[in-house]
Amino acid sequence: MRPIFRLAARCALLAAGTLAVTHARGQDPNSQARLDSLEARMRRLELRINRIDPDPRSQTRSAIESGRFGGFVLADNKGVSLEIGGFVQFDAIHDFHRTSNHDAFQPSSILIPNDHKTSTSYSIRQTRFNFIGTIPIGKNSLKTILEFDLFNPDGSSVPRLRHAWGEYGRFGAGQYWSNFMDIDVFPNTLDYYGPNSMVFTRQVQVRYTQPVGEHTKIAVSLEKPSGNITLPADSGYASLQQLPDAVLSIRHDWGTGNHIKLAGAFHPLTYETPALDRKSAPGWGVNLTGAFQLPNKDNFVYQAAYGEGIANYLNDIGGNGYDAIYHSPEKKLNTVPALGLMGFYDHWWSDKWSSTVGWAYLTLKPKAYQPPADFNWSHYGVGNLLWYPNGFMKVGIEYLYGYRNNIDGMNADNHRLQLSAMFKF
Repeated sequence: MRPIFRLAARCALLAAGTLAVTHARGQDPNSQARLDSLEARMRRLELRINRIDPDPRSQTRSAIESGRFGGFVLADNKGVSLEIGGFVQFDAIHDFHRTSNHDAFQPSSILIPNDHKTSTSYSIRQTRFNFIGTIPIGKNSLKTILEFDLFNPDGSSVPRLRHAWGEYGRFGAGQYWSNFMDIDVFPNTLDYYGPNSMVFTRQVQVRYTQPVGEHTKIAVSLEKPSGNITLPADSGYASLQQLPDAVLSIRHDWGTGNHIKLAGAFHPLTYETPALDRKSAPGWGVNLTGAFQLPNKDNFVYQAAYGEGIANYLNDIGGNGYDAIYHSPEKKLNTVPALGLMGFYDHWWSDKWSSTVGWAYLTLKPKAYQPPADFNWSHYGVGNLLWYPNGFMKVGIEYLYGYRNNIDGMNADNHRLQLSAMFKF
């Protein structure tokens, strides 16, 4: 709670009330009755401005990404509230080998062949701000989320939309985390991208969530078509977004910080020829995720994802055309099998110090006719030491290791050191 803000608001109201009462006393002998009425109106109009002091665990990466880190809350006496939150983050990044992505650690961006030259970059692009509104309507509340960061795809620090989401009761619609992913298994890293193999994407969607018992819920969503396929160059063939992705998930929670989630996705892929003929290939995938909290409050998160034509959902290679590859002799679009595994352990040395270690592996089963320089598989490893001096700051140093292997066997790796400081508001 921030007394300074409440004090300022009340002082402003008191000043206004004092002027009104002074005027009333000069004009009307019944000023006391008017004063009582004015004070009652002021109480009805007064806003509560709260700020809950968060504990260090509210600054973990999964808590931040899922919006549990909190902000300044403006609320009236009828339960209507607006939460304003976010943080400023500074990153100092040093790469020991050449990479094309200097702001986030992405093994697929490691250059092959690699001349092992070093580079250093500074960034504030992880900086983020958001607005969360809540309005009680009937038996439920209408909740809206609007969030931006500075990680613009064009390399600039122009604000970029992350979430534009609304939900009422069991229905939700807008742009939010895909139902196929599990944001609660994001390891506590400083790196922006996170594990190469993680199913990680925001989708425009409509979703319905149905509780099944006290600790289990089923969610079904129709999400924006997002097929990313490779078609013959200069052929006139075009990728189409014809049918939405359909995702079904079930999640069970128990105890404190424990859950397991299983999600399945149907991901139709369609292209059109210059003659306006349309052909499709079915993409599909399953994703098993979960988190376990140990008695000492350490926790372990994991993911095992497999499918054909789901590369666009995977963190390291989404958007690179690996959902499916067109084979001209067969005149057929063939989906590419993909496997993503990861496991990360968060250890708390104390309430103010923590470390995360873990590994992730991503592999594709390439087609014989793919270019030899295409991506085949990659590794992602991380270890860090983080300090939480108070509930609004996080400072840490992180070591990252990445390895990329192409279809032709050519490979390269990269070592990165990242020093970051986060300041919440």
